[in-house]
Amino acid sequence: MKRVIALAISAFLLAGCAQLPTQVDIKSGPELVAPEAADFSYYVPNGPVDGSSQQEIVSGFLAAGTGPQNDYSVAREFLTDEFAQRWNPASEVLIRDGAPGFTPSGETSLMVDVRVGASVDEHGSYKENLEPEQVTLRFTLERQNGQWRIANAPNLTVVTSPVFSVVFNAFQVYFYNNTQNALVSDLRWFPSRASTGTKLVNALLAGPSAHLAQGVVSSIPLGTKLTIDAVNIQDGVAQVDFDSTALEADALERRLMLTQLRATLMQLVGVSDVQVSINSSPQDIIPANLQTPTVGGAAFYLRNTGIYRVTGTSDTVIRGTAGFLNAESVMAFDVTEDGDWIGFATAAGVTLVDNTGLSGRAELVSNRQSVRSIFFDSYGYLWVVPESSGEPIEIIAKSGERKYLFDSLQGARGQVRISPAGARIASLEPGELSRIRTYSVSRDLAGWPIRLTQGGLVHTSIGSVLSFTWQSADTLRVLEETSSGLTSISDYPITGPRSQLSIPPVTGVEIFTGSAGLSTYLVSENGEVWVLTGSAWRRVVTNALLMATND
Repeated sequence: MKRVIALAISAFLLAGCAQLPTQVDIKSGPELVAPEAADFSYYVPNGPVDGSSQQEIVSGFLAAGTGPQNDYSVAREFLTDEFAQRWNPASEVLIRDGAPGFTPSGETSLMVDVRVGASVDEHGSYKENLEPEQVTLRFTLERQNGQWRIANAPNLTVVTSPVFSVVFNAFQVYFYNNTQNALVSDLRWFPSRASTGTKLVNALLAGPSAHLAQGVVSSIPLGTKLTIDAVNIQDGVAQVDFDSTALEADALERRLMLTQLRATLMQLVGVSDVQVSINSSPQDIIPANLQTPTVGGAAFYLRNTGIYRVTGTSDTVIRGTAGFLNAESVMAFDVTEDGDWIGFATAAGVTLVDNTGLSGRAELVSNRQSVRSIFFDSYGYLWVVPESSGEPIEIIAKSGERKYLFDSLQGARGQVRISPAGARIASLEPGELSRIRTYSVSRDLAGWPIRLTQGGLVHTSIGSVLSFTWQSADTLRVLEETSSGLTSISDYPITGPRSQLSIPPVTGVEIFTGSAGLSTYLVSENGEVWVLTGSAWRRVVTNALLMATND
């Protein structure tokens, strides 16, 4: 595929220059930052050298995209004075694969061909191309004070993957699940700069990524904007001033709005609180008492003598599980964090166990005989995922009431896991050993899952996927089998580049998230359970038949 990016002709403000307002509520002005705030140090690219050719100027300009400090001040040195004021490097970032190609086009024009493996839009959304895309960039040059300078260029920067990993950082923009009782993160990528707070709020106002849109909502009224395109940070407090559209939010929605902003902005270094104002009028708002869902939780494993909780030092059997089931016949199981409810699948179907009394009460709640996965979600509903995509997913309440969900898969289902807050599920694509599909989960006011909407696609790169887990709200930790038969573990953000973890000491078959997402459990082919904490592996269990965690 090939696309051509035309010359940028829209005018943008140079940071520090003001513009007359065109509406009562909206003003444009300088980016406001605390006096002590400064851009982080990255690469320090070189500026233009006198006597450089057109190609050397364009090449130097592209290389200067590694230095976002001071609003890409070095890159602007390659531009004419007039174009430097309106070039907008934040519109798009291209992550190239291989060296660019230069082709003259007339006496003052240059075409640059770039193979693009991924890109990031103005709101920080990362998009990976399944196959590198050929992109042609057009540059126009002219003489300024006897030296070649760029008079027109696309509003973007170009970096390599290693540079991207250094210059850009992952940030979470927070929305709510459909029932507005838990925060859900949407991963974005920006350089760590004084302007990052402004970019995060603008990304929040622009709404969730397409792959998440059906599973989340925002408490900020649609169409709300910053009165001045800046978030001012003073004494650790991020000052967010919205236009009058924000007045449409009622008292509860304003509490949720502040909570949403605090979760988004307090991840920035130096920000300890958020103050919301509307048209410069400070709002007295108490944040809602909500937390982001924790990732991971208690870990359990199954033996012939019952279900055990992994505690790190000694394992304790869950009361009532010793002898109430034939462990050898169990194909899958899950346990709630408190151990009060257990679900397990056998050839006879799925059994739900109420373990809250002195003796467990077991009830066959589904006749499904070929079950791929079962798990409890954050609302306490038990998901029963059949192996065949022709059969719907069953959602079973503790009362026994059930509903059904359909996905768009064709063929035998792979492993399915649900994210924290229950806003997304991930499923291995049938017939595809290196592709994991995500779905947004829409719920009614009671928390019942009512619809799955196809979301993003994660392409793994090491080998065949054996197992995966939600290591965080927006990152999958994936166990892959390499071509040599060994196993490798990597983190794959839903949108973002892969990162490699410590190689397991044994051949693994399945992984689970540990407590608070700080560790990972690996089940080996001979029934051993290993835990990864930091970069160190430690064996914690032997002779386990199956394992489950509240991830």
